[in-house]
Amino acid sequence: MLAGKVAIVSGVGTGLGRSIALALAREGASVALAARTESMLESVASEVEQMGGEAWWQRFDISDPDAAPSFVESVNDHFGRIDVLVNNGHHKGDFLPLALTDVNSWSDIFAVNTYGPMRLIQAVLPFMRRMGSGSVVNVNSGAAVNSNPGLGAYSASKSGLASLTRTLALEVGVDNIRVNGLYVSSMVGDNVHSWGAEVAEAQGITFDEWFDKKQREEFALQRMPTPDEIADVVLFLASDLARSVTGQNISANNGQWVVGPQ
Repeated sequence: MLAGKVAIVSGVGTGLGRSIALALAREGASVALAARTESMLESVASEVEQMGGEAWWQRFDISDPDAAPSFVESVNDHFGRIDVLVNNGHHKGDFLPLALTDVNSWSDIFAVNTYGPMRLIQAVLPFMRRMGSGSVVNVNSGAAVNSNPGLGAYSASKSGLASLTRTLALEVGVDNIRVNGLYVSSMVGDNVHSWGAEVAEAQGITFDEWFDKKQREEFALQRMPTPDEIADVVLFLASDLARSVTGQNISANNGQWVVGPQ
């Protein structure tokens, strides 16, 4: 589905970022990988190459306001084109009640969840416009529309990302560039195991008991999605299968919540 295309994936880690890179490479894309941890970039690039794909990586701090232009220029210099941008950078927030939080501390959260993706989009747009096409996929969170106590800063930053997704789609559609987002839920992986174990211990039950209960009670499909499952939705939005889809924030969460148009 992406043969001959070049895709940038930010926020490459052990979970969703890795799954997205492998899914895009599996369908023929050459991938440019960005993250702060060099060992992870090297590991995922190696996996892509073992699949027979082409990978290039560079250490990249999405919170650095000056990093995006030079990074994107380097990607274009290496591959000669940029077709897809997947913004997967993620800051988990401060977990503080709004009444107690210092608004000035929000800057780090917004730098990763809102401003960073925007700067990468601004940097890739000239190259996509030059080709007359492109697809931007912003990996977002259901917290943008379905918040919980303590997630005020996180939810606000993610709501901002959802809003810029809609606005950008209207502004760049004339250039045949699509912009979409995903509201994702918790996913099977290390993070869920870590905090789930703490919750289970506090409740006096095993992790497996807690996890089984969570899946049955919170997900319409009775199971928590895996990073690979979410990556397939990113692949769809990046590909020509979604050529009529733009300005949308799709809930990819196995029915953990159901929301109307956002």
